[in-house]
Amino acid sequence: MDAAGIILADNAAWLSKELTQHRTLSAVPFGAKYRLIDFSLSNMINADISSVGIIMTDQYDSVMHHVQSGAEWDLDRKNGGLRYLPPLSSADSVLAEGSRLQILRNNEFYIRQLKEKYLILCGTGYVGSLDFAALLQAHIDKQADITSMFGNNVVNATPLHKRIGLVTNDDGRIISIDPAQSDALLSELTMNTCVVERELLLDMLDSLSRNPRGLTSLEQLQETLNTKRVYAHFTDEMIIYLEDLTSYLSGSLALLDHDVRKNLFHAESGPVITKTKDSPATRYSKDAKVSNSMIADGAVIEGEVRNSIIFRGARIKKNAVVENSVIMQDSTVGEGAHLNYAVLDKEVIIDDGRLLSGYLTHPFLCGKGERI
Repeated sequence: MDAAGIILADNAAWLSKELTQHRTLSAVPFGAKYRLIDFSLSNMINADISSVGIIMTDQYDSVMHHVQSGAEWDLDRKNGGLRYLPPLSSADSVLAEGSRLQILRNNEFYIRQLKEKYLILCGTGYVGSLDFAALLQAHIDKQADITSMFGNNVVNATPLHKRIGLVTNDDGRIISIDPAQSDALLSELTMNTCVVERELLLDMLDSLSRNPRGLTSLEQLQETLNTKRVYAHFTDEMIIYLEDLTSYLSGSLALLDHDVRKNLFHAESGPVITKTKDSPATRYSKDAKVSNSMIADGAVIEGEVRNSIIFRGARIKKNAVVENSVIMQDSTVGEGAHLNYAVLDKEVIIDDGRLLSGYLTHPFLCGKGERI
């Protein structure tokens, strides 16, 4: 494929501060052994994209430790391959909070040295096996300047403020974005993913970043729609959209449905790849009880687990009950403890006999390394 990729692995204010306090958004654990960035990287590789840049505004270590050289995704190459990109490229660079345009502008040097004709830009605030090859082909077929991806098959509930009221003509060209139509049938969920010709993006960065008339972001967007051929590409693939702790828990528990797992992890476009770890097999004691749960390798289950996601190295001790919950790596639930609708970050310790309960719309959260 004649395209390179840039993953905007930035943090996000809408996701729980506890989950992103020690890591960037793209490094948030998901699905027993994955990180959010695994899905973006896998979508790139499954579309035969071999040059990928990752831009992070803060909390670099978590992503770099997980992805490393990109070998798991076949990105450790002499030509192309994986590149970590700084949010600030020089002493006079400016990082405006929330300004992805400026972040891309700061990495103009990387974009210029690429050989590919097209660029696919994507965020990491969602989970899905998306067909980037189909996105690029739709872009080429319609001779578009920009093609933006939208999802209409979202597994978990998403508030309307995260949807965009699209106004399009008959062939899918976006005429305007009207937030007043956010509850209309035309509303689709933005995937923060688009394809654009590399040279065109460089021209746009140069002109829009200077913004001589002081346009707002919405005005800049509308001006782009007026002057460029911007199209919408709708995908029917299953998507889990992550915007807060509630959607994180509901999206995680959605994986317990066989059809959802099949669509997310075994899509026709290709598998989801993650970092390989040499963990022992999960150990179940003779008194362990497990039903409708995802349990990663290396876990120890001595109590009861129902409708839950258990990560590598987690331990559920004797007579403990975990239900409707997410227990991340190396966390321990003590003897006789009972958890319901809880999210435990990494290395959390729940002492014996504790009772922790939330609800699907208000999960109980324990931050990384906490002890209760």
